[in-house]
Amino acid sequence: MSNLNQNLKKKKYSCTFNDVLQEKFSSFKKGRIDCEAECKICPSGTYISVSHKGALDLEYHLNTTKHKKCLKSVASTRPIKSFLQPKQDNLLQEKVHAVEGALAFHTVSHHQSFNSMDCVSKLHKTVYPDSKIAKEVTCARTKSEAIITSVLSPHSIDITIKDLKNIACFGLATDGSNHGSTKIFPILIQYFDPNKEGVTTKVIEIKATPDEIAETISGYIIDTLKNSNIQNKCIAFAGDNTNTNFGGINRRQGNNVLSLLKNVLNPKMLGSGCPAHVLHNCIQNGLDRGLSIDVESIILKIFNYFSIYTIRTEELKCFCNFVDVEYRQLLYHSKTRWLSLFPCVNRVLQMYLALKSYFQSQESVPVIIRNFFDDDSNEARLFFVHSLIYVFLERIVYLEKEKNSLAESIYILEEILEILTDSNNF
Repeated sequence: MSNLNQNLKKKKYSCTFNDVLQEKFSSFKKGRIDCEAECKICPSGTYISVSHKGALDLEYHLNTTKHKKCLKSVASTRPIKSFLQPKQDNLLQEKVHAVEGALAFHTVSHHQSFNSMDCVSKLHKTVYPDSKIAKEVTCARTKSEAIITSVLSPHSIDITIKDLKNIACFGLATDGSNHGSTKIFPILIQYFDPNKEGVTTKVIEIKATPDEIAETISGYIIDTLKNSNIQNKCIAFAGDNTNTNFGGINRRQGNNVLSLLKNVLNPKMLGSGCPAHVLHNCIQNGLDRGLSIDVESIILKIFNYFSIYTIRTEELKCFCNFVDVEYRQLLYHSKTRWLSLFPCVNRVLQMYLALKSYFQSQESVPVIIRNFFDDDSNEARLFFVHSLIYVFLERIVYLEKEKNSLAESIYILEEILEILTDSNNF
């Protein structure tokens, strides 16, 4: 009797998930035992017994609501492999990475927006359809920013720090730049490298600070130098001529950036203000005290009189033709831009006869402009200002060069002083 029961039991549970079922139902795989199948669509661990009805058990599962929902979810979801690029030739990948790095560097070098990179790689694919490298390059705004901030910037700083190991000393400069409500302070260092570029200027840090007081600026500089372990080589500090940086015209010791840096880094540290500021303030104060007219106000008044008025400009062109003077567009002068006054004065002198004829023929003009052109000696005053500014202009342009040194800046200031002294004696 017991043998009969065992035989009946074997017949009752005789179905297994064999190769025939596997071929017919591809969405299933073998389960934990021979008489089970695991569904590939449903969540892991969904086992179906095929011991009783075999294929009918699998068909029943396929028609369940749970399986159909899982099937719909899988159909609308991309497999993870679709997000991964297939393995490619290493040499090709290195060339692609080099191109992407070059494109990112080009964007920064020419001060272009990261938004422009969204179409650059697409454009290359269109322009160079036969290039394998162009087809693989993907360097839009996000990737370009990541390359610059995470690869190029740290690498350039590492190279600079490595070069400084063989340099005896360097000078440091910083100044605040307002970007909206953010105050940004870059840190530049200048040193002489006889084996490479000679006088070299590098940026080693750019950071936003909560304020621009002496403690914040000096602390930021000290932390940056200590993080790179180069604090012992800093022998000079340069900045604009404010009390925060140098303690006023008398360079008094106390709560200023130079004094704080001396206390922590180097007691013999040299401090250099901005020579371009010195020259700008010099000529501005000289013109204010030496001339009876305000040249800057006159230039601005004349520009504003014509800037947005088409009728006035057309009338001025007629006067230019009448006095046989070529019409040129008047230029705008900003009091905070050192090099803008000279071309503005030069342009007024080029059109002086036309401007004088025009304003003397008008009934309603600003009093300051009418009085200026009514005085015949003011043309001579403008020529004097023109020649004087040119002397300063040449020196300021040279001071703004990247390769000049502190010694050259001092020489230029002494040269200006000598020229002014000789002119005064004459």
